[in-house]
Amino acid sequence: MQTIILDPCRYTRLGLQQFLTSERQITDVDHFDQLQTGCAKLNPSVVFINEDCMSSHPDSKERLGSLITEYPDTLFFIFMSRTRIHFEEYIFVRKNVIITSKSIKAETLKQLLNHPSLPQAQNPASSAVLDIRPVMLSRSESAMLKMWMSGNGTIEISDKLQIKTKTVSSYKGNIKRKIKSPNKHIIYHVIRLCDQLNNGIYAN
Repeated sequence: MQTIILDPCRYTRLGLQQFLTSERQITDVDHFDQLQTGCAKLNPSVVFINEDCMSSHPDSKERLGSLITEYPDTLFFIFMSRTRIHFEEYIFVRKNVIITSKSIKAETLKQLLNHPSLPQAQNPASSAVLDIRPVMLSRSESAMLKMWMSGNGTIEISDKLQIKTKTVSSYKGNIKRKIKSPNKHIIYHVIRLCDQLNNGIYAN
């Protein structure tokens, strides 16, 4: 199973190499051009990317979005690195894109690597207990979220959307549950990454 790691942190690379089984062939790359070349050559099953690597080139975010679309059978892990808040969860923002952090539990990562949609999953059954559905917001939740992330308070959102404050609070609760964090900074970070990579979170 081919795996590519794009992360400037030597300890992260070593940790992943030690964690991944010997049956995986691991390739380290230093920049996005090498990642593109590696994907074209190896057609990897898994790619780990530190979000810091997305800012090294002006169009790297757009290029990564295209890469994700081009390789639908590759599972992309995006490690959040620009927030110091502890986050052990994971969020599927597309069928083949997971946003998480380096605080993710080893057992959770192991199960995700055996995601049933991964062609070379070593033990697909072990992922059955995980929620692998991409995050999806209602249109009302999405509209409220944009205002919330812009700094509007509950009363201000209520007035502008002409809905009850209780409804605004309910939408916030739903979003926190779906993104698996009560912390606004984590939510903001996930939303920002989704906007950069995939034109935002799905809304129906």
